[in-house]
Amino acid sequence: MDRRNHTFSGPSPHSKWLSRLEGGLRQSYGPGETIVVPETGRDRLFVLDAGLARISLNGAERELTLGYLRPGGFYVTHTRAWVQAVERCETVSWPVDAMLGLVTREPELGLAAFREVGILLSGALDLIEDLAFRPVESRLARFLLAESAAQGSEVISLIDSTEALATALGTSRQTLSTLLNKLIREGVIERADRRRIRLLQPARLKTLATVSAG
Repeated sequence: MDRRNHTFSGPSPHSKWLSRLEGGLRQSYGPGETIVVPETGRDRLFVLDAGLARISLNGAERELTLGYLRPGGFYVTHTRAWVQAVERCETVSWPVDAMLGLVTREPELGLAAFREVGILLSGALDLIEDLAFRPVESRLARFLLAESAAQGSEVISLIDSTEALATALGTSRQTLSTLLNKLIREGVIERADRRRIRLLQPARLKTLATVSAG
């Protein structure tokens, strides 16, 4: 499975059209700091140069994690989502008009730019599909496989707090812990240490990942 649900990977740091944008405002954010506050009236395109950031929607009493940005990932700030640094982050940003001006001047770059913008929408649709049609255990299996692919290892580092991972999967912390312990008892995964999980039976996880809600 190569679909990276809950992860907005974006373009590579050397994306051709991004490399043609001039200037750019470089900013640093510490863990827990807000990178994007929605609907501020200042639409910008930014690239995450270093670190890990969480994209979420905040309601009156709860937060829904939509996905994560890794280095090389990019985001456009005109949505209702918040972006928060999970670890120390470095961003480079431009006004959206700078991107539109580039596409106007060099139309051949437009297709590449909008294809990569579509990656963000694809990630959001994956999340909606998971929440609507898959049980929590299937969502967890898909997440573990996606992180294994993204991190290039069968030993994966948990990228955020248990609470944030639970909200990303649309469940409670207690339910998530119960499911993780169940997979451990069944020999599907094991705890490498407090923050890392080793996938022992990826094939079993792939089977679980295809289960739909009854």
